[in-house]
Amino acid sequence: MKAAIAVANSKGGVGKTTTAVHLADALSRKSKVLLIDIDVQANASSIFLESEIPLERTVYAALKEKRPLAQLVHGTRNANLDIVPATIHLAEIDSLISGAIDGFFRLSESMTMQPLPHDFVIIDCPPNLGMITVNAFVASTHVIVPLQTAKFSLDGLAALSSTLKAVQTRYNTKLKTLGGVLTMYNPRTAITHAMMEPIQEYISIFETKISRLVAVEEAFLMKQTVFEYEPSNRVAQEYLALTEEVLRGIEKG
Repeated sequence: MKAAIAVANSKGGVGKTTTAVHLADALSRKSKVLLIDIDVQANASSIFLESEIPLERTVYAALKEKRPLAQLVHGTRNANLDIVPATIHLAEIDSLISGAIDGFFRLSESMTMQPLPHDFVIIDCPPNLGMITVNAFVASTHVIVPLQTAKFSLDGLAALSSTLKAVQTRYNTKLKTLGGVLTMYNPRTAITHAMMEPIQEYISIFETKISRLVAVEEAFLMKQTVFEYEPSNRVAQEYLALTEEVLRGIEKG
């Protein structure tokens, strides 16, 4: 495996799932990719899977029952993209594993119990910094942070940075932050320019910015990625460019 990338932000509504889904889909054009959905909302799962998956075949089984992740993989309509789906029952995981001595390591251990034939793993994290998100950080080699140029995004960055530093110090010294990706980006607003410098005090920003376009919501309504729905769309092209930036960041080490 070349990299396991956690897509995370403690704030919701910043394009986290959109980024995870399109990064996974773009990488799968040349590589074998596994998308792990650990967000209780299961939005990423709903895009690629038609029907509800039994609880014992979701990521819940890895976190609670310590099942090998390889046994929970589902194929998608994209031959190079597999998924481990989420479930609403993830809402109870924090309370179930918070006192366990291996509580922070459930996901990473499940990923190594049996070989995974994937070049890249993308983890769509929940919009919080609880046990499940920390599990993702412990299991990952890299982190990407989708965010908006807004005051609340800046507030969340401080907490996220603190959590990442704690994980890097105590549990996963190899974890690296690839950068922040600005989503729903509008370069014409004053707040966009005013927030850039404060954001970069916490995290470096990818050169590629993701525009705010209705095509994303239209695609998700059709249970498609933007690459499937409207491949010539500006957002589709921006996510392809972002993917190339991500690959260069991984190669730099």
